[in-house]
Amino acid sequence: MKKDILKVITAVFALSSIVAGCSSEGSTGETASVSTVTVDDGSLGAQDGEVVFRIGYGSEPPSLDPQDFNTTACTLAGYDCYDTLLNFAMNGSDLEPALAESWEKISDTEYVYHIRKGVKFSDGNDMTMEDVLYSMERVKNDAYSMSYLFDSVDHFAIDEDSWTLTVYLTQPDATWAFVPATSPCTVVEKAVVEAEGDNYGTLSGTCVGTGPYMLDSWESGTEIVFVKNPYYWNDPESLDVDKVVYEVIEDNTSRALAAQSGQIDYARNLTAETLPTYKNAQNMSITTYSGTTAYYMAFNCEVTPFDDVNARKAVAYCIDKNSYTAIIGGEYATAKDSFFLPTSMYAIDEAAWKEGGATSTDYNQNYEKAKECLAASKYSDGFSFDLYTATSTKTGAEMIQSMIQASGLPITCNIIEYQPSEQFAIAYGYNVDEQGHRVYGALLTGWISDWLDPTGYLTNCLSSRSNYQGGANKSAYSSAEFDKFLDESYLISDDAERSKLMLQAMEVAVEDCPVVPLYEALDSYIINDKFEYEEGANFFWNFTVANVHVK
Repeated sequence: MKKDILKVITAVFALSSIVAGCSSEGSTGETASVSTVTVDDGSLGAQDGEVVFRIGYGSEPPSLDPQDFNTTACTLAGYDCYDTLLNFAMNGSDLEPALAESWEKISDTEYVYHIRKGVKFSDGNDMTMEDVLYSMERVKNDAYSMSYLFDSVDHFAIDEDSWTLTVYLTQPDATWAFVPATSPCTVVEKAVVEAEGDNYGTLSGTCVGTGPYMLDSWESGTEIVFVKNPYYWNDPESLDVDKVVYEVIEDNTSRALAAQSGQIDYARNLTAETLPTYKNAQNMSITTYSGTTAYYMAFNCEVTPFDDVNARKAVAYCIDKNSYTAIIGGEYATAKDSFFLPTSMYAIDEAAWKEGGATSTDYNQNYEKAKECLAASKYSDGFSFDLYTATSTKTGAEMIQSMIQASGLPITCNIIEYQPSEQFAIAYGYNVDEQGHRVYGALLTGWISDWLDPTGYLTNCLSSRSNYQGGANKSAYSSAEFDKFLDESYLISDDAERSKLMLQAMEVAVEDCPVVPLYEALDSYIINDKFEYEEGANFFWNFTVANVHVK
């Protein structure tokens, strides 16, 4: 990913409390909420008859430039302003037209996209093929966090007469078909971005796109307001919502209380802490579905003591994943087996992946095995390590600390709580020690896949080519054998054969234990019964209020 979005576990109960709850979305507590006003009541600034949605954020986006679209705070607002070449269908696997009205695969290394004519940006200027080419090359040539999705691209070419964009790959890539529906394939206006420079998409800059809505105002720490884009190519009159207000509400409980009071009509990924409040909200319905979200603990394999595989296994065998899931994940979560990716990723060969996850080594709590692994490590006399956690994951970190202490082994887990403003830099390896390594010994974290394919986890979270400053390989894991199997899977189009190679890669990773799988979570949202809205498995890439309708 995401791309992560960067999602983390929201933990809220005391260690002794075994309470049913729900999964969290996390990252920096980014959750979305929406309310509507059809007649101005004098308090929300709506004009008579105006439909207003109010969307609550746990944190505001760093910018509205698509180069930063790797967190939920960015993408929930971003796709109201912009369009990608394609969109994911509701099932999460099929693709639908967007700025590209049709497309074709010429060969394993050549794809042609027929770009929609007559599209305008929100400033009224025409979208040109030069804008399309500029947008693609900007991602490929610059070091964006999502640029890895273009790793297989050799070059792009446009034909202004036929309005086509041709993508030439360096080698076959079984996952390329998905990429045009992700944020690297967002089209921006070349002249505006070049004129704005680093200010583009920021508080002091401009945000111009082809999406259904356009930026109206942005007050840092308070709200971001969007209004209908009068030049929207898919007809602004088709939009039920006139104004979208993204409010910054950091506290999860405050958002839940806003829903309960009727101020908020929509919220995503309900946490164990707030679920009882949401359930008491009148005239609202909760929906859950299988998404692409899982949570895990990442060992930093480049630093002591976790440069030793047996030290990693010793800690892994101390953790009771079932108890952890019951308390932290709640009723919308399932404890993971030996594989850390969610079962939605198994779609290409479900039986084989389920068998692999059930039969591979599962490092669930076993203190005797933990003792054996510690003795076999080069740190057999014991060690200490720093477990980094966000405030929202601190209870989970304390559970892990307590489980390790209960083992009686000479292993000390020190909890380091970081601030929300530090999260991106820590998780993506921008905060480093004197040797240039990531600062943590272990990190509580999570991931949302780019698509419903195992590569959405394996490549982003474990491949050595994702182990760079800005990469999502939070374990700093590197294995030539793992990479060999995974890279070979990209060259094959047959799903069964691809699956075999990826399962071999997964088995290598399980034996090396760079992560401790914790739980996968159902995605969830609550919405006022006044509205019609449905999310798909890949909502992260294509969320837009244009899909919300008043009944």
